[in-house]
Amino acid sequence: MLQRVLSFGRGISALFFRSLRTESRSLRMHLLWLLLLVVIYFTLWIVHETTTSFGAPGLYFFRCVMYLNAAFVTLLGVSFFSTVISEEKEEDTLGLMTMAGISALGILLGKSTSRLFQVSLLLAIQYPFTLLAVTMGGLMPVQIASAYTSLLAYTILLANVGLLCSVACRTNRNASGLTTFWLVGYLSIPAFAYAGRMYLLTELQWTTANPLHNLLLTSLDWIARSTIITDLYEATATGHQFIWSPQIVSNTLGGLICFLLALGLFGFVAKEPSTDTSSRGLVARRTNRHLRFFSAGRAWSLPLVWKDFFFTAGGWAGLIIRCLLYAGLYTLCFAANRPWHANAGYTIRWDDVTHGFQFFAHPLLAIDIALCASRVFHDEIRGQTLSSLLMLPESTLNLVYSKIFGCAIATFPGFLALAVSFCLPGGLEFLRELGDEPGFWWWLMNLLFLIHLTAIYSLYLRSGAFVLALGTMIGTMIFTGFIMALLSIGGGGNEHQALLGLAAVGLGLICAACHAIILLRMPSLGQR
Repeated sequence: MLQRVLSFGRGISALFFRSLRTESRSLRMHLLWLLLLVVIYFTLWIVHETTTSFGAPGLYFFRCVMYLNAAFVTLLGVSFFSTVISEEKEEDTLGLMTMAGISALGILLGKSTSRLFQVSLLLAIQYPFTLLAVTMGGLMPVQIASAYTSLLAYTILLANVGLLCSVACRTNRNASGLTTFWLVGYLSIPAFAYAGRMYLLTELQWTTANPLHNLLLTSLDWIARSTIITDLYEATATGHQFIWSPQIVSNTLGGLICFLLALGLFGFVAKEPSTDTSSRGLVARRTNRHLRFFSAGRAWSLPLVWKDFFFTAGGWAGLIIRCLLYAGLYTLCFAANRPWHANAGYTIRWDDVTHGFQFFAHPLLAIDIALCASRVFHDEIRGQTLSSLLMLPESTLNLVYSKIFGCAIATFPGFLALAVSFCLPGGLEFLRELGDEPGFWWWLMNLLFLIHLTAIYSLYLRSGAFVLALGTMIGTMIFTGFIMALLSIGGGGNEHQALLGLAAVGLGLICAACHAIILLRMPSLGQR
């Protein structure tokens, strides 16, 4: 009996320890460790330089580090945790793993829990360095322990939610999208619960003396405090003592429940026959007479442009969806500026509606282009068609820009919406201010940097190129913002504007270099 138990234990832990050995030799993990340490030292330097501007520098330093860690773990959840099983489905190796005698528990522990262990190590190596915040003032050791416990509970939840989404979905893209959708709910539901509780207390004058009111108010308060943002803020508040907060309890139990659900669902997933992971997306088949307009039809004279317009960017259906999306954005801006209360003397300001639409349309267009850029080369690599594509009697330059042009046609509604907005009330005023605001050009170059960085990452990563590029762009903006703020102290607004213009020029040069990297990378990928 004991021998059977030991044999079962070795079968479960075999893939787990193999994954740990593989990840420990991976250059990627060592670079992540180095990156986190660099972030800590950079934050420490910022606090040291600005220590005379605020009190309790240790508390400020530790709070910045904790929120950066939470953002880092969130990005990992979308790109690192959510692909543990779906990547095996795409490579058609999940059935081979089950045929090798590895149990479902062994596969999940080896593929998911090993990654959770690696990320936990990334956070654990920071603990001795964050103890420096105690010596800087404003922080107690118990607050550090409380914050790291909250972050660990959040990591456990995110890892197992990603595992469940990866088991339920067949492709990395669907798993990452489902995890992102869950993250939106995780962050928004507590906010709505807090707003609802405040409404009941202030507007309806509910009190805890009523048992029914007390039950509902307590439940809303528990939900509002179950998010990592609230718990980290409370853990870094002055005088906080360690408690088993709703966030720690709910996230840990939620992670356990998601792991058990993934374990129960895995048996059905592993028995499914292998299917092609490629998809027509929004492109209908021509045999359907009702949706014939949305079919790809016959190839154009530029076949690569035709292919990427329909099968990467969505084709005519994608064009219609984008038009509706920008129309909906303008409707939301109109609704936000419309007086919904009775006020006879108030008239809607169309300039504010136009400026609000232009403010959100720029990043929305950049995100749309970046999502297309994450697929334009990655689908060729995953489908192993890049080598055949490079054998065509066309230069690499023509092939690359033909594919980019096909996606650019599909994103035309965004450019058209921006052009139309300049003709609306207040639009020309915004256009005249563009040349006089270096900050806008810096923001615009950051959006271009996001697009180019997504295309670069898609050539090196299996999945999560857009998420990692978004995190890199945000980190770069924070870094350059702090540097410019420190360099412009005492120099006035002119020096700050000059630094913004210089940063915009630097990002433009980086984007130009990304084009060269893509053109040089393509032939080497085609030889694999």
